[in-house]
Amino acid sequence: MKYLLGISLLVTTALTAVGQNAFLPLDFYSTMRAERSMVDSVQSLHPEIRPYSAWVVQDNNGMFLNGSAKRIRTKAKERKENYFEIELAPRINTTGYYEVGDANGTAVESSVGAAVFADYANKVKFSADVIAGYNEPVSYMSVITDSLHAVPGYSYANRQGGFGYHQSTINLAWRPSKVVELNAGRGKHFIGEGYRSLFLSDYAPNYNFLRADITAWRIKYMVLYTQMRSSLGFPDKFYGVQNKYATMHYLSLNITKWWSVGAFEAVVWESEDSAQIRQVDINYLNPIIFFRPVEYSLGSSDNSLLGFSSTIRPAKGLTLYGQVMIDEFIVKEVFAPINAKISSDSTIKTAWYGNKQAVQLGIKVHEPFGWKHSTILAEFNVLRPYIYSHGNSNQSYTHMTQPLAHPLGANAIEWVAVAAWQPKDVWHFSLRSTYSRKGYTTSTRNMGEEPMISSSFLINSPEKHGYYLLQGKIVDVANVRVDAAYTLVERWNLRVESSLHYRVERSSSHMLGAFIFGFGLRTALWNDYKML
Repeated sequence: MKYLLGISLLVTTALTAVGQNAFLPLDFYSTMRAERSMVDSVQSLHPEIRPYSAWVVQDNNGMFLNGSAKRIRTKAKERKENYFEIELAPRINTTGYYEVGDANGTAVESSVGAAVFADYANKVKFSADVIAGYNEPVSYMSVITDSLHAVPGYSYANRQGGFGYHQSTINLAWRPSKVVELNAGRGKHFIGEGYRSLFLSDYAPNYNFLRADITAWRIKYMVLYTQMRSSLGFPDKFYGVQNKYATMHYLSLNITKWWSVGAFEAVVWESEDSAQIRQVDINYLNPIIFFRPVEYSLGSSDNSLLGFSSTIRPAKGLTLYGQVMIDEFIVKEVFAPINAKISSDSTIKTAWYGNKQAVQLGIKVHEPFGWKHSTILAEFNVLRPYIYSHGNSNQSYTHMTQPLAHPLGANAIEWVAVAAWQPKDVWHFSLRSTYSRKGYTTSTRNMGEEPMISSSFLINSPEKHGYYLLQGKIVDVANVRVDAAYTLVERWNLRVESSLHYRVERSSSHMLGAFIFGFGLRTALWNDYKML
């Protein structure tokens, strides 16, 4: 009876969601606060792998947590060895918008749901939540949602005046030792130091996954097995889906106190091809392989990608970072423009469509010039045409019509600037701006801006060259957004949020601009994917 009473008390007066959940939230403010707390411990940590593990929090004296959560963590040390906790929590989002500009009017986002968390002896953690939502978005988000047949960051959207959608998140975590963490469930992940990622971001909807993290010495190795889906009717319509699978490896090495490097690889294959029903391919389950040799040995046409990252920390709080993503790489084709210029040989063909690479460079400063509890960031991303696409669109590096990495897809450049300030545990302020330029397909030529569109027409085409970055119909988009938020309930990350967002979109045929005012109440566990 005493045991049951203890459980019921924990259900009704839950201490903190951080204690039971195996991962910290992926939202922008939680990430910034966690990164600032890592400044003195980066040699033993790997901050580019998100979401951050709650066990890592505990191992580092609760460094990511605010003051009240730290006190709760101290009390947690007094628990009995084989304790069991369970907690229920709400999921709420009700935000209204008023748009002034080329389109005028009101908009609303609303969702509701619930979550359950359980923790056994700090060895096994379980969490599950489900939300159902209905959006009547502002004008530009309505266009994006219609084009994706999905609310950005979420699953398929059912168009009924507005957009109805749902999302479920599940995670079962087990930590057999301080070296190994195992997770299984449904969710999303992020790999990178930046605001965007060229490897894997949290932009796409949740997906089923198995994940293993191994941390030893200055090395962290993550293995991720996933089940994803592709739309059979994209871009014209969304009718039915087909399963596909992806295996990803990421190795992070802290070479010195100020320099770390990373290597990423991924392979995507469809559940059924012309030869057989494959489902999970055991050839890709080996956690310590290079996918490309295996792919060649199988004679398969699966989609393999390779990436490299480097992070330099020349001073406390200062981070210089970069990523390179390689979808295809043939030395002769990559250096063809240089060879043509040096040799003055006009017969050398350049800009091969298979030069599918992407590059990111960025700088991040925590607490610059003594400005406490702040972070500033500047970042530049370049995505060549056809990056993340494949001859078989079902094997593109996407999930439910949305890119798994950078939300712009391909054939684009982007500048990002961010300033965030959290003067108190409950107050959050930020200024974010982006400028992007993207080349779109014209009536005469596919410019490779959409990873979901098959590039198979180029395989046997005589026109394999002449695909330059930003060819096609150019569209420029600029976003400037100011946010202020106050946390009402810390254990749920429940916030009152207000925002002022200016967005302008310009091409040779149109120019659209708007000021968007937002105010609402939100359980901030995920990013809102508005800076598009």
